[in-house]
Amino acid sequence: MRVGVVGAGKITIKRHLHSLTRIKNVELVAICDKQISLAKEAGTKLGVPAVFDDLDEMLSKESLDAVDICTPPLTHSPLAIKAMSRGCHVLVEKPMATSIKDADAMIEAAKKNDVRLGVIHQNLFNPAILKAKQLVNSGALGKLIHVELRISESVNTNFCSNKDHWSHKLPGGIFYEIMPHPVYLSQFFLEDVKPVAVVARKLSDREYMKNDELRVLLEGKNGLGAIVASCNSTIYGDTLDIFGSKKALHADLTGRSIIVYEQNARSNLSIGLNNVRLSAQLLKVLGSTFVDFAKITKGRASSHYLAINQFVQGILNDTEFTPSAEQGRATVSLLDQICTQI
Repeated sequence: MRVGVVGAGKITIKRHLHSLTRIKNVELVAICDKQISLAKEAGTKLGVPAVFDDLDEMLSKESLDAVDICTPPLTHSPLAIKAMSRGCHVLVEKPMATSIKDADAMIEAAKKNDVRLGVIHQNLFNPAILKAKQLVNSGALGKLIHVELRISESVNTNFCSNKDHWSHKLPGGIFYEIMPHPVYLSQFFLEDVKPVAVVARKLSDREYMKNDELRVLLEGKNGLGAIVASCNSTIYGDTLDIFGSKKALHADLTGRSIIVYEQNARSNLSIGLNNVRLSAQLLKVLGSTFVDFAKITKGRASSHYLAINQFVQGILNDTEFTPSAEQGRATVSLLDQICTQI
């Protein structure tokens, strides 16, 4: 399977190229970026023979089976449609598009040209998320009551500190770029999710950001939800809290770990026993962290690798993969509903 990549920015280098070069039966043959120097730098590091500054030229000169698009969201739709019109399967970074109209045009292009269209929602492959979903589905937590997702973007990241970053030009500003993750995860746990309240505020003095704090209350058929997004944190990280009628859990998505909390009485004995149970779980988390670290350093355990690999295997073996383009569209729809209220 011959793959070309469009976009040679940070996420491409650290996640996509690193993953593609480690997947069997994949040959990374070309890199394209409008800044040719970035494409050349990436190509030199990975031994990719062909670099381009124009997608049309790459599609004309290279025989490609698939194109991986890692460019700013406003460019996803035209680039994806162009690649699919040339018979290439397409994998695109989140969000899939910046409007329902563009998402629909991409889905239509995939159908018209009989190619696959996938979206990078890599946290669906995070071991902590998969374990949380298994606990919910098994009934171990009891009846689902509330799902809360938190995303903290460090004030020092390029997103937040660079006034010229493309994310500030998106609908909803920077939140259209960082919110897809908690949005699609809320859809993963809750059914038919709708935003019932959206509150945005600006707490910093960054004049180029309209808002830098966001709170969203969600309602689903099977429970309530909330999203907390902050661009004022000194740390970066995503967390998930799920509250059930029997138990609750806390998941650290960055650390890929879960702690389950039991219901307990307020007696000293009950509190002590609960602390023992929590300590045992923390020791287990510590052990799995070392195992995870070893896998990730080999490049075969990151969520991006797992997501990209599933897309590739879906094409090679003609099997279904997650998320589908329709699921990507659903995320854009909910994202639009939230960001239009910011």
